[in-house]
Amino acid sequence: MNFSETVENFLIKLRMDNKFSTDDYQKVKSFLLSKVYEWKKSGSVPIEYVVEIVFLIDQLAGGSRFFDDETALKVEDACLEIEDIINNLI
Repeated sequence: MNFSETVENFLIKLRMDNKFSTDDYQKVKSFLLSKVYEWKKSGSVPIEYVVEIVFLIDQLAGGSRFFDDETALKVEDACLEIEDIINNLI
């Protein structure tokens, strides 16, 4: 499964089922962490990943009034973690 499909699966479960899939999120996070050194060294992030990352952060930051408190907290924490990963590229 590629990064785009992993992000899509994660967001579908989040938006359709109001379920935060920890397994899918860990795959997304692990992929990003595995690429930080490479992207920082090259000074750029490939466009296909930029689009997915921006969409992911947008969806996480948007939250949902339908999430229970636990899910809302997980979504907020995930958004902050991904933003921190991206900030490490600077």
